[in-house]
Amino acid sequence: MISGRYGRITGAVLAGGCFVLAMPAMAQDAASGVPAELANIYREAKPSERESIEHIAKRLYPDQRDKIDDIIDAIEDEEKAAVDEARYLKGWEGEGSFGASLDTGNTEEWGVSAGVELTRKDNLWEHRFKGDINIREVDSERTEERFGASYRARRDFADSPIFAFGTLSYERNRFQGISRRFTEVVGVGYQIIDSDDVDWEASAGPALRQTRFTSGESENRLGAFANTDFKWDITDTLAFSESIAFVLDEANSTLTTSTAVTSDLYGNLSARLSFDTIYESDPAPGTVSWDTSTRLSVVLGL
Repeated sequence: MISGRYGRITGAVLAGGCFVLAMPAMAQDAASGVPAELANIYREAKPSERESIEHIAKRLYPDQRDKIDDIIDAIEDEEKAAVDEARYLKGWEGEGSFGASLDTGNTEEWGVSAGVELTRKDNLWEHRFKGDINIREVDSERTEERFGASYRARRDFADSPIFAFGTLSYERNRFQGISRRFTEVVGVGYQIIDSDDVDWEASAGPALRQTRFTSGESENRLGAFANTDFKWDITDTLAFSESIAFVLDEANSTLTTSTAVTSDLYGNLSARLSFDTIYESDPAPGTVSWDTSTRLSVVLGL
């Protein structure tokens, strides 16, 4: 039994780092049938706990799914409004991931991968930062060295699935002959699906690319950009995501894809199996068009 500022909750169990609540024991809102304490519990929950609380509430009260959605939407709108008033460095949420491998014996091989994704949302704007690093050595010889970072600002419009966006990205992949590459994109997108379990968007626009190759040559190109992001919460603890981005210019086209399955482990910890591909239609001499990587990583919700 837990008692305090939100009244009394019986049968509270800590499972996977989240509170599993015996909601029938709560005082209920006579008009809606939804526990009166749900809003307070949702407000106090960490971001990684909120999804589980929502799923549990809807399983316990299947006839009140719309009312539960209204309560959650109202809370999230309040928080977005608070972010509007907060300083830019506040209100960020996200995750960090890390994976490593080590082989010894006849072959000395090690590899490390790490990534971070941070998002800040208010009523009209979404800011997203991503960064990743992948390094591998075999017998003291570097066989992979890839760095990437991107920032995207998205501007939503009230009650419309259409949005505007701008993106700035940096990449380095010297084993594909790229010493550095900057890409700037502005465009429009469409929110195809925005539901409790599925989030799917597509976007496109003109792109500028400045590339310096490991050979010392440089080129600046105007191209076209297209992207789609798909996320599906298969169950309370299992999620699937797919991201595809394509940049086309007159000299070279680049395709990147990322497919991942993420499963909750405990609390803010998750395990992720991902498969990434990079394709360059006109790679540097001595390199191949396709790069692929398969990784198993531990993910920490921030």
